[in-house]
Amino acid sequence: MEHATDDLAAVAAEAATTGGEYLREAFRNGSVDGEFTGTDVKAAADRESETRIQAAIDAHYPDHAFHGEEAGHIGNSDYCWVVDPLDGTNNFASGYPKFATAVAALHNETPVAAAIYEPLTEDLYLAKRDAGATLNGEPLSATTSLPLEYGTVALVVGLSVVTDPDGLTQIRALEAALRGQCKRVVTTWAPCVDWGLLARGSIEALVCVQPDIYEQHAGGLLAAESDIIADDTVSETGRYVGSPDGAVTAVLRAVVDDVLTLESDSIDDQRES
Repeated sequence: MEHATDDLAAVAAEAATTGGEYLREAFRNGSVDGEFTGTDVKAAADRESETRIQAAIDAHYPDHAFHGEEAGHIGNSDYCWVVDPLDGTNNFASGYPKFATAVAALHNETPVAAAIYEPLTEDLYLAKRDAGATLNGEPLSATTSLPLEYGTVALVVGLSVVTDPDGLTQIRALEAALRGQCKRVVTTWAPCVDWGLLARGSIEALVCVQPDIYEQHAGGLLAAESDIIADDTVSETGRYVGSPDGAVTAVLRAVVDDVLTLESDSIDDQRES
């Protein structure tokens, strides 16, 4: 049975907002219960937010599959809900006010509806495949008037890269190369916040390397439906570059490919020597 995209989007919005409202109150309370490591935080707030998000989805679609960052993959269905209950956990845990929730509905592995909610600003981004995107109910169409050299590029890197010494070497080289193209490179540790900035035209580009799927599905759909011109080969190469300006996308993708290929070859040579 196929479901209307509008219905899926409405549930995505409800679920993301439900999780986010809990996070807003928990953040303001100021205490964080969780497990801290050198690279990540597993906060109790993640689990509680995901529980609330899953309950909101199950109330409408109890037969759909669910794939949460905390619970993993549950169930089998043509429809699957992919959820990041707290994108920006490290920020949340340290009191830095940049985090969000993300909910994406996939049909046969293709994102068809998605919501990203920033609890502290109460900004709700909503995207429907082939039907556009909105911010707080207003249509989104990303544009930028700044040339890249004056602009900001967000860099999103998956945890699998950050925790690998060779991968981290490559990313440091990439960040340096990107800085040679623009005024500022930001790494917020909250990709959904970056996706929102991209979709509203507040930053000039976004670059992803091996991004985590829990926010990538929602963010990628939001960007596509906000008229972002993307070079998206995440499924093949683990790389995504998007900008409102196609020329900027092309320039940055060339930088990404050149740097990561060069660094990878250098690492291989070091291993062989």
